[in-house]
Amino acid sequence: MLLEVILAIIPIAWLIISMAGLKMAGYKSCGIGLVIAIVEGIAVYHMTVPEAITGTLEGVISAVWPICVIIVGAMFLYNMSLRTGAMDVIKGMLASVSNDKRVAALVIGWGFSNFMEGIAGFGTAVAIPAAMLVALGFNPVIACVICLIGNAASPEFGAIGTPTLSAANTAFPTTITGAADAGAFAQMLSEPTARLLIPLCIVSPFVIILLCGGTKALKGVVGITLVSALSFVIPFYLAAAFVGPELCVVIGSLVCLVCTIVMGRKHTNIPEEYMLESKEETGAASSGKPQMSMVKAWLPYILVVIFLLGTSKLVPPINQFLGQFKSSFVIYCGEGGAKVGLSWINTPGILMIIATIIGTAVQGASISDMGAELGKTFKGYWKAMLTVIFIISIAKVMGYAGMVMDLANALSTLLGGAYVAIAPLIGGIGCFVTGSATSASVMFATLQQSVAQQLGINEIWLMAANGAGATAGKMISPQSIALGVAAINLPGSDGKIMSKTIGWCALYLIILCVFCFVGA
Repeated sequence: MLLEVILAIIPIAWLIISMAGLKMAGYKSCGIGLVIAIVEGIAVYHMTVPEAITGTLEGVISAVWPICVIIVGAMFLYNMSLRTGAMDVIKGMLASVSNDKRVAALVIGWGFSNFMEGIAGFGTAVAIPAAMLVALGFNPVIACVICLIGNAASPEFGAIGTPTLSAANTAFPTTITGAADAGAFAQMLSEPTARLLIPLCIVSPFVIILLCGGTKALKGVVGITLVSALSFVIPFYLAAAFVGPELCVVIGSLVCLVCTIVMGRKHTNIPEEYMLESKEETGAASSGKPQMSMVKAWLPYILVVIFLLGTSKLVPPINQFLGQFKSSFVIYCGEGGAKVGLSWINTPGILMIIATIIGTAVQGASISDMGAELGKTFKGYWKAMLTVIFIISIAKVMGYAGMVMDLANALSTLLGGAYVAIAPLIGGIGCFVTGSATSASVMFATLQQSVAQQLGINEIWLMAANGAGATAGKMISPQSIALGVAAINLPGSDGKIMSKTIGWCALYLIILCVFCFVGA
Protein backbone atom coordinates (compact mmCIF):
# COMPACT_ATOMS: atom_id res chain seq x y z
CA MET A 1 0.00 0.00 0.00
CA LEU A 2 2.86 2.37 0.81
CA LEU A 3 4.31 1.94 -2.68
CA GLU A 4 0.89 2.51 -4.25
CA VAL A 5 0.42 5.70 -2.25
CA ILE A 6 3.89 7.01 -3.17
CA LEU A 7 3.25 6.36 -6.86
CA ALA A 8 -0.26 7.79 -6.79
CA ILE A 9 0.74 10.97 -4.99
CA ILE A 10 3.59 11.90 -7.36
CA PRO A 11 1.53 14.22 -9.65
CA ILE A 12 -0.01 16.02 -6.66
CA ALA A 13 3.34 16.23 -4.87
CA TRP A 14 4.83 17.77 -8.00
CA LEU A 15 2.14 20.47 -8.07
CA ILE A 16 2.74 21.33 -4.42
CA ILE A 17 6.54 21.40 -4.74
CA SER A 18 6.61 23.28 -8.04
CA MET A 19 4.08 25.96 -7.11
CA ALA A 20 4.67 26.41 -3.38
CA GLY A 21 8.39 25.63 -3.32
CA LEU A 22 9.77 26.50 -6.74
CA LYS A 23 7.25 29.34 -7.31
CA MET A 24 6.60 28.02 -10.80
CA ALA A 25 3.75 29.55 -12.78
CA GLY A 26 0.55 27.55 -12.51
CA TYR A 27 0.17 26.77 -16.21
CA LYS A 28 3.79 25.52 -16.43
CA SER A 29 3.53 23.46 -13.25
CA CYS A 30 0.21 21.91 -14.26
CA GLY A 31 1.42 21.26 -17.82
CA ILE A 32 4.39 19.28 -16.50
CA GLY A 33 2.09 17.62 -13.96
CA LEU A 34 -0.15 16.42 -16.76
CA VAL A 35 2.82 14.88 -18.56
CA ILE A 36 3.84 13.13 -15.32
CA ALA A 37 0.31 11.79 -14.81
CA ILE A 38 0.09 10.48 -18.38
CA VAL A 39 3.53 8.82 -18.28
CA GLU A 40 2.80 7.25 -14.93
CA GLY A 41 -0.67 6.16 -16.05
CA ILE A 42 0.82 4.32 -19.04
CA ALA A 43 4.01 3.00 -17.45
CA VAL A 44 2.74 2.06 -13.99
CA TYR A 45 -1.04 1.80 -14.12
CA HIS A 46 -1.23 0.01 -17.48
CA MET A 47 -3.35 2.57 -19.32
CA THR A 48 -3.18 2.19 -23.06
CA VAL A 49 -2.04 5.17 -25.10
CA PRO A 50 -5.57 5.72 -26.51
CA GLU A 51 -6.97 5.64 -22.97
CA ALA A 52 -4.45 8.24 -21.80
CA ILE A 53 -5.16 10.46 -24.80
CA THR A 54 -8.95 10.25 -24.56
CA GLY A 55 -8.84 10.72 -20.77
CA THR A 56 -6.82 13.89 -21.32
CA LEU A 57 -9.15 15.01 -24.10
CA GLU A 58 -12.13 14.60 -21.79
CA GLY A 59 -10.40 16.87 -19.29
CA VAL A 60 -9.64 19.45 -21.98
CA ILE A 61 -13.21 19.57 -23.27
CA SER A 62 -14.70 19.61 -19.76
CA ALA A 63 -12.43 22.57 -18.90
CA VAL A 64 -13.01 24.57 -22.06
CA TRP A 65 -16.80 24.19 -21.93
CA PRO A 66 -18.19 25.55 -19.68
CA ILE A 67 -15.32 26.60 -17.34
CA CYS A 68 -13.08 28.63 -19.68
CA VAL A 69 -16.14 30.16 -21.31
CA ILE A 70 -17.22 31.40 -17.87
CA ILE A 71 -13.76 32.89 -17.26
CA VAL A 72 -13.97 34.74 -20.58
CA GLY A 73 -17.52 35.92 -19.87
CA ALA A 74 -16.72 37.10 -16.33
CA MET A 75 -13.57 39.02 -17.24
CA PHE A 76 -15.09 40.41 -20.45
CA LEU A 77 -17.89 41.89 -18.33
CA TYR A 78 -15.42 43.38 -15.87
CA ASN A 79 -13.10 44.80 -18.57
CA MET A 80 -16.02 46.37 -20.42
CA SER A 81 -17.23 47.97 -17.15
CA LEU A 82 -13.83 49.61 -16.84
CA ARG A 83 -13.81 50.72 -20.47
CA THR A 84 -17.25 52.37 -20.38
CA GLY A 85 -16.63 54.00 -16.98
CA ALA A 86 -19.46 52.05 -15.32
CA MET A 87 -17.10 50.72 -12.65
CA ASP A 88 -16.09 54.30 -11.74
CA VAL A 89 -19.75 55.18 -11.17
CA ILE A 90 -20.28 52.08 -9.03
CA LYS A 91 -17.16 52.83 -6.98
CA GLY A 92 -18.26 56.42 -6.46
CA MET A 93 -21.67 55.32 -5.22
CA LEU A 94 -20.15 52.90 -2.72
CA ALA A 95 -17.56 55.39 -1.47
CA SER A 96 -20.24 58.01 -0.74
CA VAL A 97 -22.34 55.88 1.61
CA SER A 98 -20.89 56.98 4.97
CA ASN A 99 -18.02 58.90 6.56
CA ASP A 100 -17.64 56.09 9.12
CA LYS A 101 -14.68 53.90 8.16
CA ARG A 102 -16.38 50.87 9.74
CA VAL A 103 -19.42 51.23 7.49
CA ALA A 104 -17.17 51.82 4.49
CA ALA A 105 -15.27 48.63 5.35
CA LEU A 106 -18.54 46.66 5.42
CA VAL A 107 -19.85 48.13 2.17
CA ILE A 108 -16.61 47.83 0.21
CA GLY A 109 -14.59 45.10 1.96
CA TRP A 110 -17.57 42.79 2.55
CA GLY A 111 -20.53 43.50 0.26
CA PHE A 112 -18.70 44.79 -2.82
CA SER A 113 -15.80 42.34 -2.41
CA ASN A 114 -18.23 39.43 -2.48
CA PHE A 115 -20.05 40.93 -5.45
CA MET A 116 -16.80 41.12 -7.41
CA GLU A 117 -16.00 37.53 -6.38
CA GLY A 118 -19.41 36.32 -7.50
CA ILE A 119 -19.31 38.11 -10.85
CA ALA A 120 -15.64 38.00 -11.83
CA GLY A 121 -13.41 36.25 -9.27
CA PHE A 122 -9.75 35.76 -10.20
CA GLY A 123 -8.35 38.33 -7.77
CA THR A 124 -10.76 41.19 -8.53
CA ALA A 125 -12.46 40.72 -5.13
CA VAL A 126 -9.24 41.67 -3.32
CA ALA A 127 -7.49 44.06 -5.70
CA ILE A 128 -10.36 46.45 -6.52
CA PRO A 129 -11.90 46.89 -3.02
CA ALA A 130 -8.46 47.15 -1.38
CA ALA A 131 -7.47 50.00 -3.70
CA MET A 132 -10.80 51.73 -2.97
CA LEU A 133 -10.27 51.49 0.80
CA VAL A 134 -6.77 52.93 0.51
CA ALA A 135 -8.21 55.82 -1.50
CA LEU A 136 -10.60 56.46 1.39
CA GLY A 137 -7.73 56.77 3.87
CA PHE A 138 -7.40 53.22 5.23
CA ASN A 139 -4.01 51.88 6.27
CA PRO A 140 -2.89 49.95 3.15
CA VAL A 141 -2.03 46.72 4.97
CA ILE A 142 -5.30 46.77 6.93
CA ALA A 143 -7.23 47.50 3.73
CA CYS A 144 -5.72 44.44 2.08
CA VAL A 145 -6.38 42.21 5.12
CA ILE A 146 -10.00 43.42 5.30
CA CYS A 147 -10.57 42.38 1.69
CA LEU A 148 -8.85 39.01 2.15
CA ILE A 149 -11.08 38.33 5.18
CA GLY A 150 -14.16 39.64 3.41
CA ASN A 151 -13.43 37.33 0.49
CA ALA A 152 -12.94 34.28 2.69
CA ALA A 153 -16.50 32.92 2.48
CA SER A 154 -17.34 33.03 -1.22
CA PRO A 155 -14.53 31.88 -3.58
CA GLU A 156 -16.06 28.41 -4.01
CA PHE A 157 -18.94 30.15 -5.82
CA GLY A 158 -16.77 32.80 -7.49
CA ALA A 159 -16.99 33.79 -11.16
CA ILE A 160 -20.57 32.54 -11.49
CA GLY A 161 -19.90 29.28 -9.62
CA THR A 162 -16.77 28.25 -11.53
CA PRO A 163 -15.08 26.21 -8.72
CA THR A 164 -18.23 24.22 -7.88
CA LEU A 165 -19.04 23.67 -11.56
CA SER A 166 -15.44 22.58 -12.16
CA ALA A 167 -15.54 20.09 -9.29
CA ALA A 168 -18.79 18.64 -10.62
CA ASN A 169 -17.42 18.37 -14.17
CA THR A 170 -14.33 16.62 -12.83
CA ALA A 171 -16.02 14.14 -10.50
CA PHE A 172 -19.09 13.28 -12.57
CA PRO A 173 -20.47 10.58 -12.79
CA THR A 174 -21.44 10.04 -9.19
CA THR A 175 -22.91 7.23 -7.13
CA ILE A 176 -25.56 9.62 -5.82
CA THR A 177 -28.83 8.90 -7.58
CA GLY A 178 -30.64 11.71 -9.34
CA ALA A 179 -27.64 13.49 -10.90
CA ALA A 180 -28.41 13.21 -14.59
CA ASP A 181 -25.44 15.29 -15.65
CA ALA A 182 -22.60 17.40 -14.26
CA GLY A 183 -24.89 20.44 -14.02
CA ALA A 184 -27.32 18.58 -11.79
CA PHE A 185 -24.39 17.29 -9.75
CA ALA A 186 -23.14 20.88 -9.27
CA GLN A 187 -26.57 21.91 -8.00
CA MET A 188 -26.45 19.04 -5.48
CA LEU A 189 -23.04 20.26 -4.32
CA SER A 190 -24.21 23.83 -3.95
CA GLU A 191 -26.44 23.57 -0.87
CA PRO A 192 -24.12 21.63 1.50
CA THR A 193 -21.18 23.83 0.52
CA ALA A 194 -23.18 26.96 1.34
CA ARG A 195 -24.39 25.36 4.58
CA LEU A 196 -20.82 24.77 5.71
CA LEU A 197 -19.91 28.36 4.87
CA ILE A 198 -22.72 29.93 6.92
CA PRO A 199 -20.57 30.35 10.10
CA LEU A 200 -17.82 32.08 8.11
CA CYS A 201 -20.34 34.38 6.43
CA ILE A 202 -21.64 35.47 9.84
CA VAL A 203 -18.23 35.84 11.48
CA SER A 204 -16.43 37.69 8.65
CA PRO A 205 -18.22 41.09 8.90
CA PHE A 206 -17.48 41.21 12.64
CA VAL A 207 -13.82 40.38 11.99
CA ILE A 208 -13.73 43.26 9.49
CA ILE A 209 -14.99 45.64 12.19
CA LEU A 210 -12.38 44.32 14.64
CA LEU A 211 -9.70 45.12 12.06
CA CYS A 212 -10.92 48.73 12.03
CA GLY A 213 -10.05 49.26 15.70
CA GLY A 214 -10.31 46.19 17.93
CA THR A 215 -13.30 45.23 20.08
CA LYS A 216 -14.10 48.86 20.91
CA ALA A 217 -14.81 49.42 17.20
CA LEU A 218 -17.94 47.28 17.57
CA LYS A 219 -19.60 49.93 19.74
CA GLY A 220 -22.41 51.54 17.83
CA VAL A 221 -22.21 49.28 14.76
CA VAL A 222 -23.17 45.83 16.07
CA GLY A 223 -26.64 46.19 14.55
CA ILE A 224 -25.48 47.23 11.08
CA THR A 225 -22.77 44.54 11.15
CA LEU A 226 -25.31 41.85 12.02
CA VAL A 227 -27.66 43.08 9.28
CA SER A 228 -24.76 43.09 6.82
CA ALA A 229 -23.96 39.47 7.73
CA LEU A 230 -27.52 38.16 7.69
CA SER A 231 -28.56 40.07 4.58
CA PHE A 232 -25.78 38.24 2.76
CA VAL A 233 -26.01 34.78 4.26
CA ILE A 234 -29.80 34.27 4.04
CA PRO A 235 -30.25 34.96 0.29
CA PHE A 236 -26.84 33.36 -0.35
CA TYR A 237 -27.95 30.08 1.22
CA LEU A 238 -31.44 30.13 -0.33
CA ALA A 239 -30.03 30.76 -3.80
CA ALA A 240 -27.45 27.99 -3.35
CA ALA A 241 -30.14 25.57 -2.20
CA PHE A 242 -32.83 26.33 -4.77
CA VAL A 243 -31.08 27.89 -7.77
CA GLY A 244 -27.56 26.47 -7.79
CA PRO A 245 -23.96 27.66 -7.53
CA GLU A 246 -23.97 30.28 -10.28
CA LEU A 247 -25.77 33.18 -8.62
CA CYS A 248 -25.76 32.58 -4.87
CA VAL A 249 -22.88 34.95 -4.09
CA VAL A 250 -24.11 37.59 -6.57
CA ILE A 251 -27.62 37.60 -5.10
CA GLY A 252 -26.36 37.51 -1.51
CA SER A 253 -23.94 40.39 -2.08
CA LEU A 254 -26.50 42.56 -3.89
CA VAL A 255 -29.02 42.17 -1.07
CA CYS A 256 -26.22 42.80 1.43
CA LEU A 257 -25.12 45.97 -0.38
CA VAL A 258 -28.65 47.38 -0.45
CA CYS A 259 -29.28 46.66 3.25
CA THR A 260 -25.87 47.88 4.40
CA ILE A 261 -26.09 51.06 2.30
CA VAL A 262 -29.58 51.85 3.61
CA MET A 263 -28.45 51.43 7.21
CA GLY A 264 -25.16 53.19 6.52
CA ARG A 265 -26.91 56.33 5.28
CA LYS A 266 -28.93 56.45 8.52
CA HIS A 267 -25.80 55.98 10.65
CA THR A 268 -24.80 59.49 11.72
CA ASN A 269 -23.35 59.21 15.23
CA ILE A 270 -19.72 58.69 14.22
CA PRO A 271 -16.89 58.93 16.77
CA GLU A 272 -14.04 61.09 15.54
CA GLU A 273 -11.53 58.23 15.60
CA TYR A 274 -13.59 56.36 12.97
CA MET A 275 -14.13 59.29 10.62
CA LEU A 276 -12.61 58.74 7.20
CA GLU A 277 -9.41 60.74 6.88
CA SER A 278 -9.77 61.50 3.19
CA LYS A 279 -11.89 60.75 0.21
CA GLU A 280 -10.32 60.67 -3.20
CA GLU A 281 -12.71 61.25 -6.06
CA THR A 282 -13.62 57.82 -7.36
CA GLY A 283 -16.63 58.56 -9.52
CA ALA A 284 -16.93 58.94 -13.26
CA ALA A 285 -15.84 62.55 -13.05
CA SER A 286 -12.37 61.51 -11.88
CA SER A 287 -11.86 59.40 -14.99
CA GLY A 288 -12.76 62.18 -17.41
CA LYS A 289 -15.72 60.16 -18.74
CA PRO A 290 -19.24 61.61 -19.00
CA GLN A 291 -21.43 60.99 -15.95
CA MET A 292 -23.45 57.79 -16.28
CA SER A 293 -26.67 57.04 -14.44
CA MET A 294 -26.56 54.46 -11.69
CA VAL A 295 -29.09 52.20 -13.43
CA LYS A 296 -27.10 52.29 -16.66
CA ALA A 297 -23.85 51.54 -14.78
CA TRP A 298 -25.36 48.49 -13.12
CA LEU A 299 -27.29 47.34 -16.23
CA PRO A 300 -24.89 44.59 -17.45
CA TYR A 301 -24.81 43.05 -13.97
CA ILE A 302 -28.58 43.27 -13.67
CA LEU A 303 -28.92 41.52 -17.03
CA VAL A 304 -26.55 38.75 -15.88
CA VAL A 305 -28.80 38.05 -12.89
CA ILE A 306 -31.97 38.20 -15.01
CA PHE A 307 -30.56 35.92 -17.72
CA LEU A 308 -29.17 33.33 -15.32
CA LEU A 309 -32.32 33.24 -13.20
CA GLY A 310 -34.60 33.33 -16.24
CA THR A 311 -32.93 30.33 -17.86
CA SER A 312 -32.64 28.30 -14.64
CA LYS A 313 -34.99 25.58 -13.47
CA LEU A 314 -37.02 28.29 -11.73
CA VAL A 315 -38.46 29.04 -15.18
CA PRO A 316 -39.11 25.53 -16.62
CA PRO A 317 -40.38 26.51 -20.11
CA ILE A 318 -37.25 28.54 -20.97
CA ASN A 319 -34.94 26.09 -19.24
CA GLN A 320 -36.40 23.13 -21.13
CA PHE A 321 -36.39 24.95 -24.46
CA LEU A 322 -32.72 25.95 -24.18
CA GLY A 323 -31.90 22.49 -22.83
CA GLN A 324 -32.59 21.09 -26.31
CA PHE A 325 -29.42 22.74 -27.60
CA LYS A 326 -27.08 20.26 -25.99
CA SER A 327 -24.67 17.53 -27.04
CA SER A 328 -23.79 14.44 -25.01
CA PHE A 329 -21.08 11.91 -25.81
CA VAL A 330 -18.50 9.61 -24.25
CA ILE A 331 -14.87 10.58 -24.91
CA TYR A 332 -12.82 8.17 -22.78
CA CYS A 333 -12.34 4.92 -24.70
CA GLY A 334 -11.60 2.75 -21.65
CA GLU A 335 -13.91 1.11 -19.14
CA GLY A 336 -16.17 3.42 -17.15
CA GLY A 337 -16.01 6.43 -19.45
CA ALA A 338 -18.32 9.25 -18.32
CA LYS A 339 -20.80 10.93 -20.63
CA VAL A 340 -19.82 14.55 -21.26
CA GLY A 341 -22.69 16.99 -21.80
CA LEU A 342 -22.23 20.38 -23.47
CA SER A 343 -25.01 23.01 -23.27
CA TRP A 344 -24.44 25.37 -26.17
CA ILE A 345 -26.68 28.27 -25.12
CA ASN A 346 -27.86 27.75 -21.56
CA THR A 347 -24.42 27.98 -20.00
CA PRO A 348 -23.31 30.84 -17.69
CA GLY A 349 -20.40 32.05 -19.84
CA ILE A 350 -22.48 32.51 -23.00
CA LEU A 351 -25.27 34.24 -21.07
CA MET A 352 -22.74 36.59 -19.45
CA ILE A 353 -21.26 37.51 -22.83
CA ILE A 354 -24.74 38.26 -24.22
CA ALA A 355 -25.59 40.36 -21.14
CA THR A 356 -22.31 42.25 -21.48
CA ILE A 357 -22.88 43.02 -25.16
CA ILE A 358 -26.41 44.32 -24.55
CA GLY A 359 -25.62 46.20 -21.33
CA THR A 360 -22.46 47.91 -22.51
CA ALA A 361 -24.04 48.79 -25.86
CA VAL A 362 -26.66 50.75 -23.87
CA GLN A 363 -23.74 52.39 -22.03
CA GLY A 364 -22.35 53.55 -25.38
CA ALA A 365 -19.75 50.89 -26.18
CA SER A 366 -19.12 50.20 -29.86
CA ILE A 367 -18.53 46.88 -31.58
CA SER A 368 -14.84 47.76 -31.88
CA ASP A 369 -14.70 48.46 -28.12
CA MET A 370 -16.18 45.05 -27.42
CA GLY A 371 -13.84 43.33 -29.86
CA ALA A 372 -10.81 45.02 -28.31
CA GLU A 373 -11.82 44.06 -24.77
CA LEU A 374 -12.66 40.49 -25.78
CA GLY A 375 -9.20 40.17 -27.30
CA LYS A 376 -7.69 41.73 -24.17
CA THR A 377 -9.56 39.19 -22.05
CA PHE A 378 -8.14 36.23 -23.98
CA LYS A 379 -4.67 37.75 -23.88
CA GLY A 380 -4.82 38.52 -20.17
CA TYR A 381 -6.30 35.23 -18.97
CA TRP A 382 -5.02 32.52 -21.32
CA LYS A 383 -2.59 31.35 -18.66
CA ALA A 384 -5.39 31.01 -16.09
CA MET A 385 -7.49 29.09 -18.61
CA LEU A 386 -4.56 26.84 -19.55
CA THR A 387 -4.00 26.10 -15.85
CA VAL A 388 -7.63 25.02 -15.47
CA ILE A 389 -7.41 22.86 -18.62
CA PHE A 390 -4.26 21.12 -17.41
CA ILE A 391 -5.43 20.54 -13.85
CA ILE A 392 -8.81 19.10 -14.88
CA SER A 393 -6.98 16.85 -17.34
CA ILE A 394 -4.64 15.69 -14.56
CA ALA A 395 -7.65 14.83 -12.40
CA LYS A 396 -9.30 12.88 -15.23
CA VAL A 397 -6.15 10.88 -16.04
CA MET A 398 -5.46 10.13 -12.37
CA GLY A 399 -9.04 9.04 -11.88
CA TYR A 400 -9.21 6.73 -14.88
CA ALA A 401 -5.75 5.29 -14.18
CA GLY A 402 -6.68 4.32 -10.61
CA MET A 403 -4.30 6.68 -8.79
CA VAL A 404 -7.11 8.48 -6.99
CA MET A 405 -8.59 5.21 -5.80
CA ASP A 406 -5.21 4.14 -4.39
CA LEU A 407 -4.95 7.38 -2.43
CA ALA A 408 -8.52 7.01 -1.21
CA ASN A 409 -7.89 3.46 -0.05
CA ALA A 410 -4.83 4.57 1.89
CA LEU A 411 -6.54 7.54 3.55
CA SER A 412 -9.65 5.57 4.48
CA THR A 413 -7.51 2.74 5.92
CA LEU A 414 -5.21 5.09 7.83
CA LEU A 415 -7.78 7.54 9.24
CA GLY A 416 -11.12 5.78 9.00
CA GLY A 417 -14.09 7.92 10.02
CA ALA A 418 -11.75 10.55 11.48
CA TYR A 419 -10.95 11.62 7.92
CA VAL A 420 -14.17 13.61 7.85
CA ALA A 421 -12.67 16.04 10.36
CA ILE A 422 -9.80 16.97 8.04
CA ALA A 423 -11.65 17.02 4.73
CA PRO A 424 -11.86 20.86 4.67
CA LEU A 425 -8.15 21.06 5.48
CA ILE A 426 -7.38 19.19 2.25
CA GLY A 427 -9.21 21.86 0.26
CA GLY A 428 -7.52 24.63 2.24
CA ILE A 429 -4.07 23.24 1.45
CA GLY A 430 -5.02 22.92 -2.22
CA CYS A 431 -6.07 26.57 -2.43
CA PHE A 432 -3.02 27.77 -0.49
CA VAL A 433 -0.76 25.99 -2.96
CA THR A 434 -2.55 26.87 -6.20
CA GLY A 435 -4.05 30.23 -5.21
CA SER A 436 -7.29 29.16 -6.83
CA ALA A 437 -10.48 27.68 -5.36
CA THR A 438 -11.17 26.26 -8.82
CA SER A 439 -7.84 24.43 -8.92
CA ALA A 440 -8.22 23.19 -5.34
CA SER A 441 -11.73 21.93 -6.05
CA VAL A 442 -10.60 20.10 -9.15
CA MET A 443 -7.37 18.78 -7.64
CA PHE A 444 -9.10 16.97 -4.78
CA ALA A 445 -12.71 16.52 -5.93
CA THR A 446 -12.29 12.92 -7.07
CA LEU A 447 -10.12 12.12 -4.04
CA GLN A 448 -12.83 13.31 -1.64
CA GLN A 449 -15.42 11.43 -3.68
CA SER A 450 -13.41 8.19 -3.59
CA VAL A 451 -12.66 8.42 0.14
CA ALA A 452 -16.36 8.97 0.82
CA GLN A 453 -17.22 5.86 -1.17
CA GLN A 454 -14.61 3.85 0.74
CA LEU A 455 -15.91 5.04 4.12
CA GLY A 456 -19.58 4.83 3.23
CA ILE A 457 -20.03 8.61 3.72
CA ASN A 458 -22.09 10.87 1.49
CA GLU A 459 -19.64 11.92 -1.24
CA ILE A 460 -21.47 15.21 -1.75
CA TRP A 461 -20.66 16.16 1.85
CA LEU A 462 -16.92 15.55 1.55
CA MET A 463 -16.70 17.35 -1.79
CA ALA A 464 -18.60 20.26 -0.25
CA ALA A 465 -16.15 20.25 2.66
CA ASN A 466 -13.26 20.39 0.20
CA GLY A 467 -14.76 23.44 -1.51
CA ALA A 468 -15.54 25.18 1.77
CA GLY A 469 -11.97 24.59 2.96
CA ALA A 470 -10.65 26.09 -0.26
CA THR A 471 -12.44 29.37 0.49
CA ALA A 472 -10.62 29.67 3.81
CA GLY A 473 -7.25 28.75 2.30
CA LYS A 474 -7.60 31.48 -0.30
CA MET A 475 -7.00 34.27 2.23
CA ILE A 476 -3.42 33.16 2.87
CA SER A 477 -2.47 31.96 -0.60
CA PRO A 478 0.64 33.82 -1.83
CA GLN A 479 -1.11 34.60 -5.11
CA SER A 480 -4.04 36.33 -3.37
CA ILE A 481 -1.73 38.29 -1.12
CA ALA A 482 0.43 39.30 -4.09
CA LEU A 483 -2.63 40.72 -5.85
CA GLY A 484 -3.50 42.69 -2.74
CA VAL A 485 0.05 44.01 -2.42
CA ALA A 486 -0.04 45.19 -6.02
CA ALA A 487 -3.40 46.90 -5.47
CA ILE A 488 -2.23 48.86 -2.41
CA ASN A 489 1.12 49.65 -4.09
CA LEU A 490 3.17 48.54 -1.08
CA PRO A 491 5.88 46.14 -2.30
CA GLY A 492 7.38 43.94 0.38
CA SER A 493 4.30 43.95 2.62
CA ASP A 494 3.44 40.31 1.88
CA GLY A 495 4.80 39.10 5.22
CA LYS A 496 2.85 41.66 7.25
CA ILE A 497 -0.36 40.77 5.46
CA MET A 498 0.25 37.04 5.87
CA SER A 499 0.89 37.43 9.62
CA LYS A 500 -2.42 39.26 10.05
CA THR A 501 -4.48 36.72 8.10
CA ILE A 502 -2.98 33.34 9.01
CA GLY A 503 -4.56 33.24 12.47
CA TRP A 504 -8.02 33.95 11.05
CA CYS A 505 -7.47 31.34 8.36
CA ALA A 506 -6.60 28.74 11.03
CA LEU A 507 -9.73 29.67 13.00
CA TYR A 508 -11.92 29.41 9.89
CA LEU A 509 -10.51 25.99 9.01
CA ILE A 510 -11.06 24.74 12.58
CA ILE A 511 -14.68 25.92 12.43
CA LEU A 512 -15.16 24.15 9.09
CA CYS A 513 -13.55 20.93 10.30
CA VAL A 514 -15.79 20.84 13.39
CA PHE A 515 -18.94 21.55 11.37
CA CYS A 516 -17.94 18.98 8.76
CA PHE A 517 -17.40 16.27 11.38
CA VAL A 518 -20.62 17.05 13.24
CA GLY A 519 -22.69 17.25 10.06
CA ALA A 520 -21.40 14.07 8.42
